[in-house]
Amino acid sequence: MIKQPNYVSLFTGAGGLDIGLERAGLKAVSLCEIEKVFCDTLYENQQFKHSDGIDYFSVATIHNEDICEVAGSDLTSGKEIDLVVGGPPCQAFSSAGRQLSMLDARGRLVHEFLRIVDELKPKMFLFENVRGLVTARDASGEPGGVICDLIEQFHELGYSCRAALLNSADYGSYQRRVRCFILATRQGRAPLFPEPTHQKNPGLFFLKWKSLGEFLCGFADEDQSNYTSPTAELGKMLNEIPDGSGLKSKGKEEPTRPGGHWGYRQGTFIADQRLPARTVTGSASQDWIRHNGILRRLTLREVKLLQGFPEDWHILGTKAQKYKQVGNAVPTIFGELLGATIKNYLENYPNEPPERIELSKSFSEYIDYTKRDHARNASSRIVYRQFSNKG
Repeated sequence: MIKQPNYVSLFTGAGGLDIGLERAGLKAVSLCEIEKVFCDTLYENQQFKHSDGIDYFSVATIHNEDICEVAGSDLTSGKEIDLVVGGPPCQAFSSAGRQLSMLDARGRLVHEFLRIVDELKPKMFLFENVRGLVTARDASGEPGGVICDLIEQFHELGYSCRAALLNSADYGSYQRRVRCFILATRQGRAPLFPEPTHQKNPGLFFLKWKSLGEFLCGFADEDQSNYTSPTAELGKMLNEIPDGSGLKSKGKEEPTRPGGHWGYRQGTFIADQRLPARTVTGSASQDWIRHNGILRRLTLREVKLLQGFPEDWHILGTKAQKYKQVGNAVPTIFGELLGATIKNYLENYPNEPPERIELSKSFSEYIDYTKRDHARNASSRIVYRQFSNKG
């Protein structure tokens, strides 16, 4: 009988990725998270019998500790570890932040993931982060430098690595959320990522994206005490714009954007219910929806279900802390899909040296595009000034 694969989880958050991994048949040996309220949520659900019949994290030790102060051996409970998973804080690489990359202390936490992998030498690891990691600048300001350097360091540790950008909507989620994953093995060639099952414009072999409208038909929060309504002034402005749009905020003019690098004002976007939901955030200011004649924001319950959490998953803390835990989580669907891929690979684990895999063509093209855009518009970008003044 093949033993159930185990894993160590770093930067666990509220457990989104881990829920999916346990649904796929893996078991956590330990979960490591620095924020206490996140750990309170993990412990609460570890003790709770969920209606889906899964005892989440039933054998896991929850470590409320700073990863910088934890030795790999502290996380193993004396067991040989099959898998290490984790996504270091993404704010340093996110387009929603200041994009300081490795100049941000949070960006340097990727090296703690490297350290734990080096110490534990698991058979496989799964690294997760935001799309912005692909084009994140290294200390010299070179777009794409971070991920190229990171993969090279994993190669030096003896791993075959495969990297990809995955969109949760392409796998049947009601939400569009793109994340960067690196899947690696110490032996053989890193497995392929699961093939998408859905597309925006489906062809012969794909289903159509699941829409937010379909989600609301089946899972809308009908408790009006959970609703957030706009102020009279904001409501008047929102009533004048269609679904799939928001109030625009004009940005600074650029050589390739003479009309300005504009965007939607924070918290003013009205969701297009014909598409999957936009990426939910770690803020209470979720997208607005028009539902049953009411203009309101997506509620915490709805956001939790869009992320794939069990309906009876308990989120502890203040309102702001709850939204942060749910919105910052990795959709559980990624854990389920990649967990199944990992479990299958471990069941047929090869006895071969790790094989180097070159960065995919799509990644290289994405990085090259960013370099060209940087060359044309750098002088007007905040990120340019940040790296130019780093010394």
